Amino acid sequence: MGSFEKNIKICFVTREYAHPHMGKTGGIGVFLKQFTQELKQHHFDIVIFTFGANPLKFNDAGANIVRIRDLSRFNEWIKAPLRRHKVPGYITVKLILEFINRFYISMYLSVFVLKHKFDVIEFHDYGGDAPYFIGRITKIVRCHGSANTLHQFMGYGKRLTDFIFERHFFKRFHNHVIAVSKYSAETTKQAFQLKKMPKVIYSGIQVPSAKSKSRYIDLPTVPYTIFYFGSIRERKGIDIACRTFNAIVVKYPDATFHVLGNNNNDYWNTDAKHILSTQALQNTTYYGAIPNVEINNYLQNAHVVLFPSFGENFSIALLEVMALGKIVIVSDIPSFHEIIKHEENGFIAKNDDDYVKLVEKVFNQAVDINTISKQALKTIVANFERKQVIKQNINYYKSLVSFES
Repeated sequence: MGSFEKNIKICFVTREYAHPHMGKTGGIGVFLKQFTQELKQHHFDIVIFTFGANPLKFNDAGANIVRIRDLSRFNEWIKAPLRRHKVPGYITVKLILEFINRFYISMYLSVFVLKHKFDVIEFHDYGGDAPYFIGRITKIVRCHGSANTLHQFMGYGKRLTDFIFERHFFKRFHNHVIAVSKYSAETTKQAFQLKKMPKVIYSGIQVPSAKSKSRYIDLPTVPYTIFYFGSIRERKGIDIACRTFNAIVVKYPDATFHVLGNNNNDYWNTDAKHILSTQALQNTTYYGAIPNVEINNYLQNAHVVLFPSFGENFSIALLEVMALGKIVIVSDIPSFHEIIKHEENGFIAKNDDDYVKLVEKVFNQAVDINTISKQALKTIVANFERKQVIKQNINYYKSLVSFES
C-alpha cells in the first residue's frame, strides 16, 4: 500500500468486548477495548464483529461494534430437553448443532467482510468461532489462550466443542499467527502442530501517572494488606491465596486480605471463602468484579499482590499491578518468568510455603522493597508500555496488508 496514508480497515472477530452493552468480559474483551481505542488513533478503521442471542450495533468512541444474532438460542431450545432427560447421543447432537452455528457465523462473516472491503481480519484463538470463513484477505490469529493449550499445558478441563473446532480452525488459518508471550508461542505451535513459530508481540498497558514518594510503605499503600487480583477459580490460585492468608493473619493479626475478580461459577461462595479460617474471613473483603477504569483506585492501596496461578499465557493483570510499582509474588510458571526476575522486580514462589515466607519478608522489610517497587515500574515502561506495543502491531499489520492469504 506504499505510504499507508490511506486508513487500513480491520475487522476483529471476537466472543467478547469490554463495554456495558456487551455484558461480562474477560481478558480478551479488555485487551480488544484498550487495543482498538489506541489503534484507531493511527489511521485504522475498526470494526468489532461478534455474535450472540441478540443483535446489536453501536459505536464505541470510533470503533463500530456489530453483533449478529447467531443460532445459539435455537440450539439451546433443542439441547435443553435432551440434556435434562439425559438422552443418549446428546454429545453428538450438541456437536452437530455447534457445527451448524459456526458454519452460519462463518458464512455471515464472509459476506460481511466482502461487503465492507476490509484489508485485514483478526481472530483470537479461543473457540475456533469461524473456522469456515472464506475470503481473499489477510487473516491474522492472535493467541491469548486456546481451549487446547489451557487443557494440555495448564490443567484446565477439556471443553470438547471448543477443543475440536480450534483444531479445525488452525488447520485452515496458520500463516499469520501472533502469540502474546514466548510461552504462548511455544505451546500453540506444539498443540496445533504448526510448521512455524508464531510471532511474539506482548500485550501492552497504559502506564498511569503516579506521585513520587520516598518510601514504598507511604500512602496510598496500606501496611499489611494482601491483594488477590484475578478470576475467582482454583486454577488461578485463589485457594493458595486463601491458605497463605490463613498463615499470615496468625502472625500479623491486623493484616487484611482483599479479593478482586469475577466470581467464576460462584466459586468464592461455594469453595474459596470456606478455606479461610474464622479470623482470616473476618479480615477479608471480597469486592467482586471491579470495572477496569476503577481497578487502580483499589490496587494502589496494596502492600503485596499475589498471583498464584497454575498457568497463564500472559497476564495483563500482573502488568497493571507492576505499573503501579506494587510488590508482586507470582507462581513459578514459564510466562511469569518472562516478566519477573526474582528479588529484582518481584518474587517467584516455588511452592505454597514460599508465599508465606515471601509475604513475611515484604512485611518485615527484610528485602529492599523500595528498589523492587521501582524496578517493577521500570520493567513495564521498558518492555510493555502500550505505545511501544502498538507500534510493533502496526508495523506487523503493514508488513502483511499487501499480501493475499
